[in-house]
Amino acid sequence: MDYTGLSNTMDSIMSPDIQAAFQIYATHWRKVNAEWRYPAHQHRAFEINIVLEGEQHMTVAGHPFLQLAGDILFIRPGVEHSSQGSGGPEGMTYYALNFDIDDSSLRRSLMMVDSVIITGETTEVLAIREALDDFIRSTISGEPDTHRQRLNALRASLRLLTALSGWVLSEMNVAPSSYEPSPPENAVLLANVIEGHLARLVSASTAASERRPGIEDIAAELGYSPAHCNRVFRQVYGKSPRQYLSGLIIRQAKLLLLNYSLSVEKIALRLGYRDASHFSKQFKRWTGLSPQGYRKLNHPDRRVVDAERHYRDNPFI
Repeated sequence: MDYTGLSNTMDSIMSPDIQAAFQIYATHWRKVNAEWRYPAHQHRAFEINIVLEGEQHMTVAGHPFLQLAGDILFIRPGVEHSSQGSGGPEGMTYYALNFDIDDSSLRRSLMMVDSVIITGETTEVLAIREALDDFIRSTISGEPDTHRQRLNALRASLRLLTALSGWVLSEMNVAPSSYEPSPPENAVLLANVIEGHLARLVSASTAASERRPGIEDIAAELGYSPAHCNRVFRQVYGKSPRQYLSGLIIRQAKLLLLNYSLSVEKIALRLGYRDASHFSKQFKRWTGLSPQGYRKLNHPDRRVVDAERHYRDNPFI
Protein backbone atom coordinates (compact mmCIF):
# COMPACT_ATOMS: atom_id res chain seq x y z
CA MET A 1 0.00 0.00 0.00
CA ASP A 2 1.44 3.35 -1.03
CA TYR A 3 0.65 5.89 1.68
CA THR A 4 2.39 8.76 -0.12
CA GLY A 5 -0.20 9.07 -2.87
CA LEU A 6 2.56 9.19 -5.49
CA SER A 7 2.01 5.83 -7.15
CA ASN A 8 -0.05 6.11 -10.34
CA THR A 9 -0.16 9.91 -9.98
CA MET A 10 -0.33 11.56 -13.40
CA ASP A 11 0.35 15.12 -12.28
CA SER A 12 0.30 17.19 -9.10
CA ILE A 13 1.06 20.67 -7.79
CA MET A 14 2.11 21.34 -4.20
CA SER A 15 1.06 24.66 -2.71
CA PRO A 16 3.28 26.43 -0.14
CA ASP A 17 2.60 25.84 3.55
CA ILE A 18 1.24 28.94 5.29
CA GLN A 19 2.04 29.75 8.91
CA ALA A 20 1.80 33.37 9.95
CA ALA A 21 1.24 35.49 13.03
CA PHE A 22 -0.68 38.75 12.58
CA GLN A 23 -0.74 41.14 15.53
CA ILE A 24 -2.87 44.27 15.89
CA TYR A 25 -2.39 46.51 18.91
CA ALA A 26 -2.65 50.07 20.24
CA THR A 27 -5.85 50.61 18.27
CA HIS A 28 -7.80 53.70 19.24
CA TRP A 29 -10.66 55.92 18.09
CA ARG A 30 -10.18 59.57 19.03
CA LYS A 31 -12.05 62.83 18.54
CA VAL A 32 -9.91 65.94 18.99
CA ASN A 33 -10.35 69.71 18.88
CA ALA A 34 -8.54 72.16 16.62
CA GLU A 35 -5.70 72.63 19.12
CA TRP A 36 -4.72 68.96 19.24
CA ARG A 37 -1.23 67.98 18.06
CA TYR A 38 0.93 64.85 18.21
CA PRO A 39 4.73 65.19 18.24
CA ALA A 40 7.16 63.40 15.94
CA HIS A 41 7.59 59.71 16.78
CA GLN A 42 8.10 56.33 15.15
CA HIS A 43 7.01 52.74 15.75
CA ARG A 44 8.61 49.32 15.43
CA ALA A 45 5.47 48.14 13.60
CA PHE A 46 3.28 49.30 10.73
CA GLU A 47 0.62 51.95 11.35
CA ILE A 48 -2.65 52.61 9.58
CA ASN A 49 -4.29 55.97 10.29
CA ILE A 50 -7.68 56.91 8.84
CA VAL A 51 -9.55 60.20 9.23
CA LEU A 52 -13.26 59.63 9.87
CA GLU A 53 -14.42 63.26 10.13
CA GLY A 54 -12.69 66.53 9.28
CA GLU A 55 -9.11 66.66 8.02
CA GLN A 56 -5.63 66.12 9.39
CA HIS A 57 -2.25 67.61 8.49
CA MET A 58 0.42 64.92 8.83
CA THR A 59 4.14 64.86 8.16
CA VAL A 60 5.64 61.48 7.27
CA ALA A 61 9.42 61.18 6.76
CA GLY A 62 9.56 64.93 6.23
CA HIS A 63 6.80 64.97 3.59
CA PRO A 64 3.52 66.85 4.34
CA PHE A 65 0.18 65.16 3.69
CA LEU A 66 -3.35 66.53 3.91
CA GLN A 67 -5.62 63.71 5.06
CA LEU A 68 -9.28 64.19 4.17
CA ALA A 69 -12.15 62.12 5.56
CA GLY A 70 -11.75 58.58 4.28
CA ASP A 71 -8.05 58.95 3.43
CA ILE A 72 -5.77 56.30 4.89
CA LEU A 73 -2.12 56.78 5.79
CA PHE A 74 0.13 53.71 5.67
CA ILE A 75 3.32 54.22 7.71
CA ARG A 76 6.14 51.71 7.70
CA PRO A 77 8.19 50.74 10.79
CA GLY A 78 10.90 53.19 11.78
CA VAL A 79 9.46 56.07 9.74
CA GLU A 80 9.14 59.28 11.74
CA HIS A 81 5.75 60.97 11.58
CA SER A 82 3.78 63.66 13.39
CA SER A 83 0.36 65.30 13.32
CA GLN A 84 -0.11 69.04 13.08
CA GLY A 85 -3.78 68.52 13.86
CA SER A 86 -6.93 69.65 12.11
CA GLY A 87 -7.15 72.62 9.85
CA GLY A 88 -10.79 73.34 10.73
CA PRO A 89 -12.38 74.78 13.89
CA GLU A 90 -14.58 71.70 14.37
CA GLY A 91 -11.60 69.44 14.98
CA MET A 92 -11.51 65.92 13.62
CA THR A 93 -12.07 62.25 14.38
CA TYR A 94 -9.54 59.61 13.45
CA TYR A 95 -8.78 55.94 14.06
CA ALA A 96 -5.29 54.45 14.27
CA LEU A 97 -3.90 50.97 14.67
CA ASN A 98 -0.48 49.38 14.73
CA PHE A 99 0.02 45.95 13.25
CA ASP A 100 2.79 43.50 12.60
CA ILE A 101 3.07 40.39 10.48
CA ASP A 102 5.82 37.77 10.61
CA ASP A 103 5.14 36.21 7.21
CA SER A 104 8.30 36.99 5.27
CA SER A 105 6.65 37.49 1.86
CA LEU A 106 3.95 39.90 3.04
CA ARG A 107 6.19 41.77 5.46
CA ARG A 108 8.88 42.27 2.84
CA SER A 109 6.29 43.42 0.30
CA LEU A 110 4.76 45.89 2.77
CA MET A 111 8.22 47.27 3.54
CA MET A 112 8.79 47.87 -0.18
CA VAL A 113 5.46 49.59 -0.91
CA ASP A 114 6.18 53.20 -1.82
CA SER A 115 2.67 54.54 -1.22
CA VAL A 116 2.01 56.54 1.94
CA ILE A 117 -1.53 57.80 1.44
CA ILE A 118 -4.08 55.22 0.36
CA THR A 119 -6.83 56.96 -1.54
CA GLY A 120 -8.97 56.47 -4.60
CA GLU A 121 -11.76 54.17 -5.67
CA THR A 122 -9.84 51.10 -6.82
CA THR A 123 -11.10 47.68 -5.79
CA GLU A 124 -8.10 47.20 -3.50
CA VAL A 125 -8.47 50.54 -1.72
CA LEU A 126 -12.20 50.04 -1.25
CA ALA A 127 -11.49 46.59 0.23
CA ILE A 128 -9.08 48.13 2.78
CA ARG A 129 -11.58 50.86 3.68
CA GLU A 130 -14.42 48.36 4.10
CA ALA A 131 -12.21 46.08 6.21
CA LEU A 132 -11.22 49.04 8.39
CA ASP A 133 -14.88 50.05 8.79
CA ASP A 134 -15.63 46.49 9.86
CA PHE A 135 -12.72 46.47 12.29
CA ILE A 136 -13.64 49.84 13.79
CA ARG A 137 -17.26 48.74 14.34
CA SER A 138 -16.10 45.53 16.00
CA THR A 139 -13.72 47.29 18.40
CA ILE A 140 -15.84 50.26 19.49
CA SER A 141 -19.22 48.51 19.56
CA GLY A 142 -19.28 48.40 23.36
CA GLU A 143 -20.72 44.90 23.11
CA PRO A 144 -20.98 43.42 26.64
CA ASP A 145 -20.05 39.93 25.46
CA THR A 146 -16.26 40.27 25.29
CA HIS A 147 -15.87 36.78 23.79
CA ARG A 148 -18.19 37.66 20.94
CA GLN A 149 -16.52 41.05 20.50
CA ARG A 150 -13.10 39.38 20.29
CA LEU A 151 -14.30 36.94 17.64
CA ASN A 152 -15.76 39.82 15.62
CA ALA A 153 -12.46 41.70 15.93
CA LEU A 154 -10.57 38.59 14.82
CA ARG A 155 -12.84 38.17 11.82
CA ALA A 156 -12.37 41.82 10.90
CA SER A 157 -8.59 41.65 11.36
CA LEU A 158 -8.35 38.67 9.01
CA ARG A 159 -10.42 40.61 6.50
CA LEU A 160 -7.99 43.52 6.85
CA LEU A 161 -5.04 41.17 6.32
CA THR A 162 -6.67 39.89 3.13
CA ALA A 163 -7.29 43.44 1.89
CA LEU A 164 -3.69 44.48 2.59
CA SER A 165 -2.42 41.44 0.69
CA GLY A 166 -4.58 42.39 -2.29
CA TRP A 167 -3.34 45.98 -2.13
CA VAL A 168 0.30 44.85 -2.04
CA LEU A 169 -0.27 42.67 -5.11
CA SER A 170 -1.76 45.63 -6.99
CA GLU A 171 1.07 47.94 -5.92
CA MET A 172 3.70 45.49 -7.18
CA ASN A 173 2.65 46.38 -10.73
CA VAL A 174 2.89 50.13 -10.18
CA ALA A 175 6.09 52.03 -10.91
CA PRO A 176 7.64 53.29 -7.64
CA SER A 177 7.23 56.93 -6.71
CA SER A 178 10.02 59.26 -5.67
CA TYR A 179 8.90 59.27 -2.03
CA GLU A 180 11.41 56.77 -0.68
CA PRO A 181 13.50 54.26 -2.64
CA SER A 182 12.87 50.58 -2.11
CA PRO A 183 15.80 48.45 -0.95
CA PRO A 184 18.05 47.34 -3.82
CA GLU A 185 17.49 43.87 -5.21
CA ASN A 186 20.73 42.47 -3.79
CA ALA A 187 19.72 43.65 -0.31
CA VAL A 188 16.31 41.97 -0.66
CA LEU A 189 17.91 38.71 -1.81
CA LEU A 190 20.39 38.68 1.09
CA ALA A 191 17.69 39.52 3.65
CA ASN A 192 15.53 36.74 2.24
CA VAL A 193 18.37 34.23 2.64
CA ILE A 194 18.92 35.38 6.24
CA GLU A 195 15.19 35.03 6.93
CA GLY A 196 15.30 31.46 5.64
CA HIS A 197 18.16 30.63 8.00
CA LEU A 198 16.25 32.13 10.94
CA ALA A 199 13.12 30.15 10.10
CA ARG A 200 15.13 26.93 9.95
CA LEU A 201 16.65 27.68 13.35
CA VAL A 202 13.17 27.60 14.87
CA SER A 203 11.84 24.62 12.93
CA ALA A 204 14.89 22.47 13.77
CA SER A 205 14.86 20.94 17.24
CA THR A 206 17.81 22.21 19.27
CA ALA A 207 19.25 20.27 22.17
CA ALA A 208 19.26 22.22 25.40
CA SER A 209 23.03 21.71 25.70
CA GLU A 210 23.62 23.37 22.33
CA ARG A 211 23.96 27.07 21.66
CA ARG A 212 21.38 28.36 19.23
CA PRO A 213 23.23 29.88 16.24
CA GLY A 214 22.86 33.64 15.91
CA ILE A 215 23.30 36.29 13.25
CA GLU A 216 27.08 36.09 13.71
CA ASP A 217 27.02 32.42 12.66
CA ILE A 218 24.69 33.11 9.72
CA ALA A 219 26.82 36.03 8.58
CA ALA A 220 29.98 33.93 8.75
CA GLU A 221 28.32 31.16 6.72
CA LEU A 222 27.18 33.66 4.07
CA GLY A 223 30.52 35.50 3.98
CA TYR A 224 29.32 38.88 5.24
CA SER A 225 29.92 40.86 8.43
CA PRO A 226 27.25 40.69 11.16
CA ALA A 227 26.88 44.49 10.96
CA HIS A 228 26.12 44.32 7.23
CA CYS A 229 23.62 41.50 7.70
CA ASN A 230 21.89 43.38 10.52
CA ARG A 231 21.70 46.57 8.45
CA VAL A 232 20.36 44.87 5.32
CA PHE A 233 17.82 42.78 7.23
CA ARG A 234 16.48 45.81 9.10
CA GLN A 235 16.27 47.76 5.84
CA VAL A 236 14.07 45.08 4.24
CA TYR A 237 12.11 43.69 7.19
CA GLY A 238 11.95 46.72 9.48
CA LYS A 239 13.42 44.91 12.48
CA SER A 240 16.68 43.28 13.50
CA PRO A 241 17.30 39.56 12.90
CA ARG A 242 17.23 39.02 16.68
CA GLN A 243 13.80 40.66 16.98
CA TYR A 244 12.53 38.69 14.00
CA LEU A 245 13.83 35.43 15.47
CA SER A 246 12.14 36.19 18.79
CA GLY A 247 8.84 36.62 16.95
CA LEU A 248 9.28 33.26 15.23
CA ILE A 249 10.06 31.54 18.54
CA ILE A 250 6.99 33.12 20.20
CA ARG A 251 4.77 31.92 17.37
CA GLN A 252 6.21 28.41 17.47
CA ALA A 253 5.88 28.29 21.26
CA LYS A 254 2.20 29.27 21.08
CA LEU A 255 1.50 26.66 18.42
CA LEU A 256 3.26 23.94 20.42
CA LEU A 257 1.37 24.92 23.59
CA LEU A 258 -1.89 24.28 21.75
CA ASN A 259 -0.77 20.67 21.30
CA TYR A 260 -1.80 19.20 24.65
CA SER A 261 0.04 15.96 24.02
CA LEU A 262 3.28 17.89 24.59
CA SER A 263 4.31 18.83 28.11
CA VAL A 264 5.79 22.25 28.79
CA GLU A 265 9.07 20.49 29.54
CA LYS A 266 9.15 18.86 26.10
CA ILE A 267 8.26 22.14 24.40
CA ALA A 268 11.06 23.93 26.25
CA LEU A 269 13.59 21.33 25.15
CA ARG A 270 12.31 21.35 21.57
CA LEU A 271 12.80 25.13 21.41
CA GLY A 272 16.34 24.85 22.76
CA TYR A 273 15.83 26.00 26.36
CA ARG A 274 17.86 24.34 29.10
CA ASP A 275 14.77 23.71 31.23
CA ALA A 276 11.05 24.49 31.53
CA SER A 277 11.69 27.22 34.12
CA HIS A 278 13.89 29.22 31.75
CA PHE A 279 11.36 28.83 28.94
CA SER A 280 8.46 29.84 31.23
CA LYS A 281 10.22 33.02 32.35
CA GLN A 282 10.99 33.99 28.76
CA PHE A 283 7.45 33.20 27.58
CA LYS A 284 5.94 35.29 30.37
CA ARG A 285 8.25 38.20 29.53
CA TRP A 286 7.05 38.03 25.92
CA THR A 287 3.33 37.53 26.50
CA GLY A 288 2.57 38.41 30.13
CA LEU A 289 1.32 34.85 30.68
CA SER A 290 2.95 31.65 31.86
CA PRO A 291 2.84 28.73 29.39
CA GLN A 292 0.19 27.02 31.53
CA GLY A 293 -1.73 30.27 31.79
CA TYR A 294 -1.69 30.61 28.01
CA ARG A 295 -3.04 27.07 27.69
CA LYS A 296 -5.84 27.68 30.15
CA LEU A 297 -6.74 30.97 28.50
CA ASN A 298 -7.03 29.32 25.10
CA HIS A 299 -8.73 26.15 26.32
CA PRO A 300 -10.28 26.56 29.79
CA ASP A 301 -11.82 23.06 29.75
CA ARG A 302 -10.24 21.21 32.68
CA ARG A 303 -10.54 17.96 30.77
CA VAL A 304 -7.80 19.20 28.48
CA VAL A 305 -5.52 19.84 31.44
CA ASP A 306 -6.30 16.33 32.64
CA ALA A 307 -5.53 15.01 29.16
CA GLU A 308 -2.15 16.71 29.25
CA ARG A 309 -1.40 15.03 32.58
CA HIS A 310 -2.50 11.70 31.11
CA TYR A 311 -0.17 12.06 28.13
CA ARG A 312 2.71 13.05 30.40
CA ASP A 313 2.18 10.03 32.65
CA ASN A 314 1.51 7.63 29.75
CA PRO A 315 3.68 8.87 26.87
CA PHE A 316 3.42 5.69 24.80
CA ILE A 317 -0.36 5.31 24.82
